[in-house]
Amino acid sequence: MPLLKSSASKARPKNGIRYITDPKKAAIVSVKNLFEDEDYAKQFEDMAARFGKGEKYDERKYYHFKLSCARKDNVTSEKAHAYAEEVAEAFFKNYECVIATHTDTQTVHSHIIVNAVDPITGKKLQFSQKDYAKMKDEVNVIGRKYSFTETEFRKRGKNSRTAAEKKIILKGGTSWKEELREVIAEAVKKTKSPEAFKDYLNKCYGVKITRDGKDYSYLHPNKQKPIRGERLGTNYTKSEVIKKIGEQNNWVKSSAYNGGRSGFNGKRTGSGTVRRSKAAYGGNAGSVIRASLGGIEREMQRLNFAAECAGNGLDAASEERKMDERRTRLEFERRHREADERDERRKSEYACEHADNASENNGNGNEDTGNSKYNYGKGD
Repeated sequence: MPLLKSSASKARPKNGIRYITDPKKAAIVSVKNLFEDEDYAKQFEDMAARFGKGEKYDERKYYHFKLSCARKDNVTSEKAHAYAEEVAEAFFKNYECVIATHTDTQTVHSHIIVNAVDPITGKKLQFSQKDYAKMKDEVNVIGRKYSFTETEFRKRGKNSRTAAEKKIILKGGTSWKEELREVIAEAVKKTKSPEAFKDYLNKCYGVKITRDGKDYSYLHPNKQKPIRGERLGTNYTKSEVIKKIGEQNNWVKSSAYNGGRSGFNGKRTGSGTVRRSKAAYGGNAGSVIRASLGGIEREMQRLNFAAECAGNGLDAASEERKMDERRTRLEFERRHREADERDERRKSEYACEHADNASENNGNGNEDTGNSKYNYGKGD
């Protein structure tokens, strides 16, 4: 079966939706309970605003689910997408969803971004660890209809997470290990050699590689002990990092993603993305054209920037790298400020709750609301 992974996000949905619908990655895009020809992120935000939600920086705004098919199944993008749509219908019947199937890696996989706000009740989508396990089991059941290879999801995966980390993620937070995974993945995408990879982590995020033997050991700037890549998951080991850097810089792509190459930096031009509504399988030609025109416009902007730099005696690639480093540094600082603020609030709430419990001494507990696949509550 495809593995199901989930994360809650407190960020605005624009960047998440932009990532999964990127024409360079997505072969098929469809939506559920949304207008296909209007901005998806704006529709998410408008729905939340209708119920007075989505403005607080620390509230969950959407969930991001990923379905990865077994590589040996040789799943087509059409079959993987049909499966993802069925999963979305089973779990998120009333919710607004954007569904995209990517073929930019050797493993065909699908993304589902779900608006956290129910468009009918205005309540937030909630589910516990127990519910999450049930969802994974049901994903397995649905996968049998498509003859997908069954995989035991309870085994240690490529992004190995402890129980404490999973609890933080389900609540919409970010653990320090998850922060490391995010910046490592970003550094892999933005660098062209192992040396540049290490330099990027250190300069942009203050993450140091303290050991470079059979595996990397990463030191988080707020921790005193490093952690081996294997402990973070297979994707973050030295061998896997070097392999990915080599693949992307030599343009080793999946056979399912074999469009033409030309233009700036040898990247693909045009788009193989098919956008379709739930009812129409053939796709929306207008969306494909708009995506292609958007790619041309971005290409022209990059060429204009390169020409401007050349006129000022500057190297365009170097200037772009400096701009990226500044943006990532500012983002990192923002994340840490928010994390510090969350920690202070949690400490304050815990102290108040502890004081109340000590004075009342009545032993009140939380009710178990894990009877359904996912629970509805007042939310954030």
